[in-house]
Amino acid sequence: MKSEITVWIFELDRTAADLTEFNSWLSTDEAQRRVRLLRKQDRDRFTAAHGITRHVLSKTTGERPETLAFIRNPHGKPSLKGHRHLEFNLSHSDGVGALAVANGFPVGVDLERIVPIEPAVAELALSSSEYAELSHCGEHEAPTHFYRCWTRKEAMIKALGLGLAQPPEICDVTPDFGREPRLLRPASESDMSVIWELFHFIPAAGYVGALAAYGRGHSMVLNRWTPSAI
Repeated sequence: MKSEITVWIFELDRTAADLTEFNSWLSTDEAQRRVRLLRKQDRDRFTAAHGITRHVLSKTTGERPETLAFIRNPHGKPSLKGHRHLEFNLSHSDGVGALAVANGFPVGVDLERIVPIEPAVAELALSSSEYAELSHCGEHEAPTHFYRCWTRKEAMIKALGLGLAQPPEICDVTPDFGREPRLLRPASESDMSVIWELFHFIPAAGYVGALAAYGRGHSMVLNRWTPSAI
């Protein structure tokens, strides 16, 4: 099972005209989730992330963006109704978003802005072996090292279709640039025969991202989204 995975990178701070159009596409559920956000900036960025997702999936399927219907698994991972082979996953952090799109196999994507991280928080987020590697980093290297590991771990959990509130020991991943991004220990014994592939990418200055995909031999293509990009 080999295929190309497209990861669309986009800025979430859009023009008023963009936001007006994106808002007109949102479902009732999305609009309700949007209105529950307290800050205007967060509401606008939510609108942008979901509007751009609808735009990309609209161009992929040939359907109008406002008619796309989403269904969610028990852990909340969305899929597109009527297009069971089309796989996608969305992530956003501060002003940057990423959308991974594939055909026929699960994918998960995560991106994070690199900010200082408290050791106690890192210890809660990482497995014991991952945290042991982090503890050998210098003070200036530690945040980047942590987010390399964290994004790969989150991408893996999202590809599995699990909720994000998972114990840190659910899996181990390679955290550093010196080794190929890969899953070291599967999420459960039942996953021992499952092959997963991990990719690392830089979505923007000061950010780090990761992509997880079922299977081997895939290629990742990074694209910058604009309204006329596809």
